Amino acid sequence: MTPRPADRWIIPVALLALGTFAIGTDSFVLAGILPELATGLRISEGAAGQVVTAFAITYAVAAPFLSALTHRVPRKTLITVGLTVFVLMNAAGALAPNFAVLLVTRVLCALGAAAFTPTANAVSTVLAGPARRGRALSITLGGIALGTVFGVPVGTTIGQHLGWQASLGFVAAVGLIALVALLAVLPRLQGEATVPMRHRFAVMGDPRVILVVLVTAVATGAGILVYTYIAPITQAIAGISGTALATGLLIWGIGGAIGAFGCGWFIDRIGAGLTSALAIALLAAALTVIAFAESPALVIAAMFFGGIGSWAFVAPDNHMLTGLHPQMASVVISFNSTGTYVGQAVGAAAGGVLLTSGLGATTTVLISVAGLGVAVILALFAWRATCRPA
Repeated sequence: MTPRPADRWIIPVALLALGTFAIGTDSFVLAGILPELATGLRISEGAAGQVVTAFAITYAVAAPFLSALTHRVPRKTLITVGLTVFVLMNAAGALAPNFAVLLVTRVLCALGAAAFTPTANAVSTVLAGPARRGRALSITLGGIALGTVFGVPVGTTIGQHLGWQASLGFVAAVGLIALVALLAVLPRLQGEATVPMRHRFAVMGDPRVILVVLVTAVATGAGILVYTYIAPITQAIAGISGTALATGLLIWGIGGAIGAFGCGWFIDRIGAGLTSALAIALLAAALTVIAFAESPALVIAAMFFGGIGSWAFVAPDNHMLTGLHPQMASVVISFNSTGTYVGQAVGAAAGGVLLTSGLGATTTVLISVAGLGVAVILALFAWRATCRPA
């Protein structure tokens, strides 16, 4: 792939971010309307929740393999095909007559997302050039952040008022806009450099790659441990509920958007490894404040900084990976995406176990902080490891 001139990268990267916004929204939008989904399909809420799980597992498993197997496909072709599958399967899901059909569409939708997202991240770095690689990654990953913190509430509200099918229709519409615009604007880029298939899979065994992915997985798991159960935790610690909780989540989301988009400036100036370590440390500090704060106002203020930290380490981690293996950028980024999803699954499960074990909300948060401390140490090691040749 050949870098583009400096003045031509913003619009295509922004449109790639619109695509990742749709995917970020799609990942969790159905989680907010499980009761409506269960009622509409005449199934239990537990069964309805499987559509969210199926999407996450399919993406986590498929992303690295799709990236490795499609490395010779022109990047524009792969991006448009992946996004087309994503849009069509969301539309098909909205028309699904039963749970089985919906589940199949969610799996196929995740395959489209797994083909699109790592490739979009890798292409953004090529379009922007080496000097702006951090900012480009922060924009495309920022699309996922905006989808999660703003797109999901919008899609959920639509589903609550118009039915769960409308939520998928909303996602499909956003994805379609991105698809049409990318077809018109995205330049033709060749596939990644020809590398033997065994080497493309072997890169996942590079100790430096594993170290960076561990940073992402551990930090994500420790952070999601608290975020998944933020309602009962803040209720127990500071009596926060109702409007105050909604305000806190909005504040967290605003912080997340700032962290996701703003981290690129730091990456390009102080380095990806140090940016990652500082972001995780900020999240740990914010959660420490939450653990001991009795004032709702202090908790909500800490949630703002928690949002910044929680969304500001993935882009620098991807930056480190693409620096290690620029010829296989989409493969290593997809491997990191798997780390994110594994971290989310383990963190959410661990949070549930801790809260029901009788340890209490404060102890649960402090265990999360300890995990983030481990992630900071790993990030500092990754910083050193990625700054020197293999």
